[in-house]
Amino acid sequence: MKLPDFLEFEPFNDIRDRMGADVLGDFVFFDPHLNLTGHERLSLEQEGLPIDDEHFRIGADFTLIYKDSRILLTYMQPESQEVDRAEPNSPLYYHIASCNEVEVLMKEGLKESRWVGRTTISSGEQETCQVCTECLQRMQYQHFDNHRHRHRGYSDRVQQDFDLADFFRRYPMYPVGAEISAPIF
Repeated sequence: MKLPDFLEFEPFNDIRDRMGADVLGDFVFFDPHLNLTGHERLSLEQEGLPIDDEHFRIGADFTLIYKDSRILLTYMQPESQEVDRAEPNSPLYYHIASCNEVEVLMKEGLKESRWVGRTTISSGEQETCQVCTECLQRMQYQHFDNHRHRHRGYSDRVQQDFDLADFFRRYPMYPVGAEISAPIF
C-alpha cells in the first residue's frame, strides 16, 4: 500500500494554512520511561532526583546519562556516615563521568547507594563541593591529567576553575540520543 504525499494533500494544506503553520514540524515520540518528564526535569534542576538503575546509562564520552539527559551525580551519605561539611580537608565530590567510584557504586545498586542526579550545584554547595578528579581524568576534560606530576598545576587549575555551565555547553544536557549511550547493565 502506498501512502499519498501529504505535502501535496490539499485538505491537510488547507488546515495548515488556516492554523497559520508555515513551517512543517517534526514529531518526537514521548515516552516517560525513556524521556524526562517535566516534573523530573524541574527536580533535577532544583533539589535533585533519586536515580533508578533501569534508566541510568554511560555515554560513549563517559558522561552520565539518565533517560535522555546528561546529569551529574552527588552521593548522599547515609546519616551514620555524614561528612562534616565544615572540615576543609574533606570536600564532597560530584561526578560528571563514569569513574571508578561510580562504577563501584553502580555494582552495589544506585537505589541502595542513595544517589541523586542533578544538573546544578547550589551556590552554598559550590564552596564545599568539587568535581571528582577521577571523572575529569576519565574524560580527559580540557587535557586534565592527574597522573603527570609535571602538569599538576595545570590540572589543579582545571579542577578549581571547573564550571558546570561551561561543561553543559560542551556536552549538551538534552537531548542525548541513544546512539551515543548504552545501558550499563
